[in-house]
Amino acid sequence: MRFGDNLKSARRRAGLTQLQIAEALGITASTYCGYETGKRQPDLSRLRRLAQLLHVSADVLLDLGPDAFRPLCVSKPAAPSLTPDELEALRRFRSLDAHGQRMLRLVAEEELARLRAAAPRDSVSFRISEQPAAAGLGVYLGPDAFRTVSVPHDALSRGARFGVPVSGDSMEPAYHDGDILIVSDALPEPGDVGVFVMDGMGYVKVCGRGELLSLNPAYPPIPMTEGIRPCGKVIGTLDPRLISPA
Repeated sequence: MRFGDNLKSARRRAGLTQLQIAEALGITASTYCGYETGKRQPDLSRLRRLAQLLHVSADVLLDLGPDAFRPLCVSKPAAPSLTPDELEALRRFRSLDAHGQRMLRLVAEEELARLRAAAPRDSVSFRISEQPAAAGLGVYLGPDAFRTVSVPHDALSRGARFGVPVSGDSMEPAYHDGDILIVSDALPEPGDVGVFVMDGMGYVKVCGRGELLSLNPAYPPIPMTEGIRPCGKVIGTLDPRLISPA
């Protein structure tokens, strides 16, 4: 499926118009229309913003792997109906310009962080590598430098085995330098993001068919050889603010 088709489907599922997306991106409606028709392509910063606005990963929009679009096709329970006050709040939000909407989102995120910090939460021990996996040209990743920290139980995705920080920008806009990846024991399949080791160097890449792929087009694919060992599948990211000494 083309990028434009993925984008159009995600926009419709989000209940947004082309004009609303264009205003949020700070571009004209005709420029955005070109994204959906395939006449134009967004740059990396706008691709990242599109993924945020539509509540999907960049993998979905870029159609990476045969199962990339599956999250949008899984049936979900019916959403609870909105109260009149909630509908009015939504109407007011949509009437704001992009700057106003951005300010409200920032306030909402701060309030959610405050509530999460105040709520009592069960903590568990979690191992995080002190050596990063490179979203770039590779860095050493070995078993001898893990630290044990304490994190809230509900901050970890199911199946989480260990954490590893990201170094570099080859996986932008999905993952950024300094992000802490949550990794499971599951072996990454084509289309999955995984952590791999080759010649002692750690990488975070998309598992392709016979090659490791980057989301940033500035980085070429890495051919998969017998020396490449998958360490696990990336299943989420961990907010550094939730980490405390064990």
